[in-house]
Amino acid sequence: MAVAPGQGIQVHREPGGVLHAYVGLVRTKEWIDTIDFSDPVSATARVVAEFDGWHPALKALITDGDKAPVLRAVHALPQDHRWSRRPGVTLLGDAAHLMPPSGEGANLAMIDAAELGNAIAKGGADTEVALSAYEKKMLARSTIAAKEAAEAKQVLYGENTPQTLLDFFDAKQAAQ
Repeated sequence: MAVAPGQGIQVHREPGGVLHAYVGLVRTKEWIDTIDFSDPVSATARVVAEFDGWHPALKALITDGDKAPVLRAVHALPQDHRWSRRPGVTLLGDAAHLMPPSGEGANLAMIDAAELGNAIAKGGADTEVALSAYEKKMLARSTIAAKEAAEAKQVLYGENTPQTLLDFFDAKQAAQ
């Protein structure tokens, strides 16, 4: 992983010697809209241009891939997102708590599903009581997770990175 304020390259190895490289850029929608991702050559050139001055080996992780670049915009709901109860309806997973990737998205969705099922099973004939109980727990949990996801984004792409990333790893090592 190589990071700087507003940008980074993360790579992980897959079986068979395959590398998956991810480019993170904190840019406006207007900037993103200037890139034609249907033209892989120009899209790659536009993205790699954001890494001017970076080591050629790092830039090669962007330019030398065998797949066309894929735009994966990151969207997020407000950390304390709430809604008014609607009879017979609730939300779970990203529909309820869309946030920057932090490694917890699938875990949260599975917990949501399990807790929703449990609340309905325990709720008896009154589905509204079950849905309200589920939402109360889910929204409290998702607020904490959304805050942590926003903090992780700052660690990786904030104005003080890479120092914030080094501090994060130092704190984890000291806690062991």
